[in-house]
Amino acid sequence: MGYLDEYAESSWPYGKLVKAIAVALLVGLFAYAFYWLFFRNWREERQVDQFLSLLEQRRYEQAYERWGCSVADPCRYYPYEEFLEDWGPGSPLGAVESYDLGRSYTQAKGVIVELAVNGQKQPNLWVESDTGDISFFPY
Repeated sequence: MGYLDEYAESSWPYGKLVKAIAVALLVGLFAYAFYWLFFRNWREERQVDQFLSLLEQRRYEQAYERWGCSVADPCRYYPYEEFLEDWGPGSPLGAVESYDLGRSYTQAKGVIVELAVNGQKQPNLWVESDTGDISFFPY
């Protein structure tokens, strides 16, 4: 038995370890790519889904709170009356009966979410990633 024969026998576990690490890195890379493609905006999309669900249930005050305002402390440039004009039963789109969320796009500090309400495409909504507050895009 020569010197090189001993070397090949001792490197066998090392080769298995390298293959295991390579496979683990590839699996991790594919898992991250899957997350990035399908779930990176999941939290912001759920915020918009909950907002539209509250509108569908006609719980307008709670929906206004998702907007980052409240009836007791309304937003300076978007009071509750204007909110009801845009989202209430007397709005041009009517009471929310059904809705569909479209694609979402990540921007610097938030996410843009496309949506359709009662079968009509609506203006995109902006969700702040830090606070979860919703507004029209561009705000």
